[in-house]
Amino acid sequence: MEMDGLKGFMKKMKIPDMTKDTGNKGQSIKAINKALEEKMNDKAKIYGFIGMEVYDLSKEKQIEIAQIKNYLDQMDALNQEIEELEKEKAELEVKNAGKNICTCGYKLKPQDRFCPNCGEVISREITVCVCGAKIDKNMKFCRTCGKSIEEIQKAFEPAQPKMRECICGAKIPEGQFMCFECGRKIE
Repeated sequence: MEMDGLKGFMKKMKIPDMTKDTGNKGQSIKAINKALEEKMNDKAKIYGFIGMEVYDLSKEKQIEIAQIKNYLDQMDALNQEIEELEKEKAELEVKNAGKNICTCGYKLKPQDRFCPNCGEVISREITVCVCGAKIDKNMKFCRTCGKSIEEIQKAFEPAQPKMRECICGAKIPEGQFMCFECGRKIE
């Protein structure tokens, strides 16, 4: 392809013309490194556009290049795998809709705001009551069993240990035999 043909292709694909001289003389190494990084990113974009164009043309039977047939076959296989994974994901999302299950598969408690397994932020449009009914986030009571949302959340909260007070004023959990603040033995 001639240079004019390449520029026409780049214009058609809305690829910026990077053949212009940017005049980097007299700049710092940091500035030159930044300019180099930008040029390398632009180069990667052009490779991507060329690849997409060749792939589309080969699918339309407008171009056939024997050397890249293997890559095109690999791309077809990847597209098939992507399609299958997207279908599987959609099925799982429908299956788990309204349940307290994270995208990683971990069973969540109603009060969880982050998944304890993977750390993902939990979106709470709908939760599931202890009785199994779906509860909208704006509801104050379960419409099936009548429990309040606060009561449901408390059911899943870990029990707080009973606390005692040391002579120094520190709070000490029941069963602890020594104050970690002052070092006294607790009886």
